[in-house]
Amino acid sequence: MAERARVFRMNVFTHNFNPNSNSGPNKFTRSLFLKLLEEKEIYVTSQEEADIEFCLIQQTIQKKKPMVLRLDGIYFNSKQDYKNQNAPIKASYENADAVIFQSEFNKNLTEHWFGPHPNSHVVHNAYFGEIIKDQTFKRQLGDREIWSCASSWRPHKRLVENVRYFLKNAPEKAVFIVAGSGYSEEEKNKIQQLMSEKHYDDKQIIMLGNVDYHTLKQLYDASSTFVHLAYLDHCPNVVVDAYAHSCKIVCSNSGGTQEIGEGFDVVLEKGLPWDFSPTELYNPPEITLNRKISFAGENNAKENSEKCLNKYKEIFRSLL
Repeated sequence: MAERARVFRMNVFTHNFNPNSNSGPNKFTRSLFLKLLEEKEIYVTSQEEADIEFCLIQQTIQKKKPMVLRLDGIYFNSKQDYKNQNAPIKASYENADAVIFQSEFNKNLTEHWFGPHPNSHVVHNAYFGEIIKDQTFKRQLGDREIWSCASSWRPHKRLVENVRYFLKNAPEKAVFIVAGSGYSEEEKNKIQQLMSEKHYDDKQIIMLGNVDYHTLKQLYDASSTFVHLAYLDHCPNVVVDAYAHSCKIVCSNSGGTQEIGEGFDVVLEKGLPWDFSPTELYNPPEITLNRKISFAGENNAKENSEKCLNKYKEIFRSLL
């Protein structure tokens, strides 16, 4: 009888990880760890009992064991105190035994500011949940084509530009559903103005506000197209999830979003390539919606998930 493959089981201590938070870094890490726990690859434990330490963005206490640092990005907003904000991240970066970047964009940005790390890896975020087709939104809206976007809205996420893109490119009777909160009254008024100019009614652009994750997955299931024109985004989980649910993705060519999958419609920015110097992130340049390229390719979200999971296992094991 063939020898069974060896099962690696690691005790892992975490820095700066809140399993109850739905912020992007915590949500992805929770999803990853649940999958590794399910496969009995890891156990989350105390620092004293740990084999390795997993650090999300920056350390919380002095490390005692080999440490993996997963970086979401660094601060570069010229309107913020980015030097002090980056200081604990840089210290953790220099102290880490391995560093995981979400995207090539994230790696290039960080290495420009902090210098190269001797043991770094690019591992794009992936979706580890089940895909169960849910037609709740379709039942509510009939046979109308659904487009969507979702975010914790801040100026660089470009909600208004997402709406402009929908109005310019979607079929006449399509519906655009916006999930998430945080947009300003000014943005809301601009959207109303755009709808008025197009003679759209309130039933064609639906502002859902905050919704739970199950509702978000229902929205992805029902959507033909997911629009994410954020400026200098690293590896947004909303795009990872929408892509896994077979949405057509529209994104900007700034940042790392276009690296997530194949077959995206990529809207071309002015002023690229960016030289990684501090910039006013919350005052992004105007995006030209009539300039885009469409990349051919099949949806490879399942393959991406397997690669992501295996790469994390490989990096963790390499430190044992």
